[in-house]
Amino acid sequence: MNRTLMERARCMMSTAKLGKEFWAEAVNTACYLINRSPTVSLKLKTPEEVWSGKPANYSFLRIFGCDAYVWVPKEKRTKVDKNSKRCIFLGYETGTKGYRLWDPTARKLIISRYVVFNEDVFQGKTKNEEARKLVIEQEASFDDAVQEENIQNDPQSESEPEFELLHEGTSYGDAISPQPRRAIRPPASAMEEEMESLHKNKTWDLVQLPEGRKAIGCRWIYKLKKDSKGNIERYKARLVIKGYAQKPGIDFDEVFSPVVRMTTIRVVLALAASLDLELEQLDVKTAFLHGDLNEEIYMTQPEGFVEENNRSLVCRLNKSLYGLKQAPRCWYKQFDSFIVSLGFHRCEADHCAYFCDYNDGCFCILLLYVDDMIIAGNSPTYVSTLKAQLAGEFDMKDLGAVNQILGMKVFRDREDRKIWLNQKNYIERVLRRFNMQNAKPVSTPFPVHIKLSSEYSPSTEAEKAAMSRVPYSSAVGSLMFAMVGTRPDIAQALGAVSKYMANPGRVHWDAVKLCRR
Repeated sequence: MNRTLMERARCMMSTAKLGKEFWAEAVNTACYLINRSPTVSLKLKTPEEVWSGKPANYSFLRIFGCDAYVWVPKEKRTKVDKNSKRCIFLGYETGTKGYRLWDPTARKLIISRYVVFNEDVFQGKTKNEEARKLVIEQEASFDDAVQEENIQNDPQSESEPEFELLHEGTSYGDAISPQPRRAIRPPASAMEEEMESLHKNKTWDLVQLPEGRKAIGCRWIYKLKKDSKGNIERYKARLVIKGYAQKPGIDFDEVFSPVVRMTTIRVVLALAASLDLELEQLDVKTAFLHGDLNEEIYMTQPEGFVEENNRSLVCRLNKSLYGLKQAPRCWYKQFDSFIVSLGFHRCEADHCAYFCDYNDGCFCILLLYVDDMIIAGNSPTYVSTLKAQLAGEFDMKDLGAVNQILGMKVFRDREDRKIWLNQKNYIERVLRRFNMQNAKPVSTPFPVHIKLSSEYSPSTEAEKAAMSRVPYSSAVGSLMFAMVGTRPDIAQALGAVSKYMANPGRVHWDAVKLCRR
């Protein structure tokens, strides 16, 4: 089958005159077409028909590499702009109704169903440097037709690392390197600790893969854990299943899981300050591993920990695992069931806030944000009892008095009954990410003389191509987290710049940079 796929992919790329950088798209499309082609072994039926029970539909098939004109939404163009742009057809999107198209001008991979094809014209080979800057563009106005995912950025276009933690290992090879980059716990021992936790929790059983089922891959992810002062504390390794390979309706169903609202956190902190409550923080170790799975899911054995005598076996998951689409929901349902059994009541306005009245004037409040917990109570005894009950059910880490919540530093003066929140470390990290740590500060985030409008949106293809490389949405989103947490003073400014997320111009980008200053 591999030979068949590669032969067809080579022919398709040759006909379309596309470079080798598109081989993955060609193989993917070739596989899609083979699954919809009659075969003698299936009595001239197609694999798709045998699998789904429905005849294959050929009406939407198009020639690989042909010209395709994708419709441009109104919010992304002016009145005088063209209502479509010329792209190259690459294939078919799975899981949604849409075609995969490459825009050679903006260097973007677009997924859309609103396309007109010219199957007699092929644009020819494209520059390699353009393909390396491939980015999927989301057309947010069509939910069922569009999805978004960053593919790869050109590393030479960055004067500084975009993310602070680029030096962290991201592969198994990095982890087992004999020369660790920092004098902290090496990743290899971190992986052993993770595996010990997985085995202790009986996360999976090794079994033979059933016929007709496919095992989902997994990989190791590494992260530097820091203390409340931002100093590097240790390496953390986490085994993550490749959840993007899961099939809806087979590997998962519902995936929604709530988290506590920032407003609720502030209200509880205000109550703790006003009533002089005990305020404690806990962390659940490998929280997602506690959730029970209802689906039958198989995973390959983790790299570096394949059992020598059982190499042909796969892992049948008993518990949820990080990376599974339903993992957050499984963990929340497990925790919610347990905390309610202790007599706590779920808040109707926020399903991650719980309250318990002990009928003797004492009470406890518990807030849950994924695997982080905050406990507030007017009795140290009841708070300690609750912590012991949680530790008896889950693998917990007691962090003591609250000093950091969701990246916000917490300062408390119990004598004066005051609490302050500070996001200095987060804001400095954002500034470094966008290379603005040395920018001159300004007194206001949005001076009155600035008047933003859609007139400043790109009007030429060159301007659009230039702005497509600007991380506008990412910058606004990072500022919004600070706004919701501790900086309501930039709310009006962010409200103004967020109106132009679909088609920002240089003036809009300058306004965002002004907010960061």
